[in-house]
Amino acid sequence: MLKTICLAAAFAAVAMTPALAQDDDRAGFYAGADIGYGKSKSDLTYTPRAGAVQSGGADKNGLRYGGFAGYGLTLGDSFYLGAEAGLGAGGGDTSRTFGANKISVEPKLRYSLVGKAGFLVGDSGLIYGKAGLERRRLEVSTSRSKEDLKLQGVIYGVGYQQMLSEVVSVHAELLRADYGDKTASFAAGDRLKVDASETRVVFGGAVHF
Repeated sequence: MLKTICLAAAFAAVAMTPALAQDDDRAGFYAGADIGYGKSKSDLTYTPRAGAVQSGGADKNGLRYGGFAGYGLTLGDSFYLGAEAGLGAGGGDTSRTFGANKISVEPKLRYSLVGKAGFLVGDSGLIYGKAGLERRRLEVSTSRSKEDLKLQGVIYGVGYQQMLSEVVSVHAELLRADYGDKTASFAAGDRLKVDASETRVVFGGAVHF
């Protein structure tokens, strides 16, 4: 359902007739980069080949960074609609020890596709919400082996953008990604279920074309 909503928003942003769009610096194609601070939360459930199931958390705060590109339209006097694709990384390793076995979780690349909708503020501001899909790869390991997990979930949040000139903008966003849970099975026969989520505050800039 969310994938359908994202694709619909992307189609609408590109396919709207020019007669509906206003001549505005906030409309059109754009690309940029952002950096910020995030808190990742991983609830781990470890099932050894022999022995009792154990569970615990492995949380990590740290730097996040990425790039993005998108397209938007201003409709009427105050409404904005767009779609955006993003690629990011960061977060740092985290670990949890269950008995004599150390479990490590290392975040890798994440990428997203979101729809954006909001309201124009004055001549150069924009307040908006965004929601869509985000995928992320995690490398999880025990003391004896490692596996890759590919997570998919929803990302949503709010932001504010300010045009500094006709072609340059800055923005701030508060975002939340919920990936749900997925299980890795290791060669030794043990299993690890990871239920992951992340909250991010990011600041960035973009060039508008």
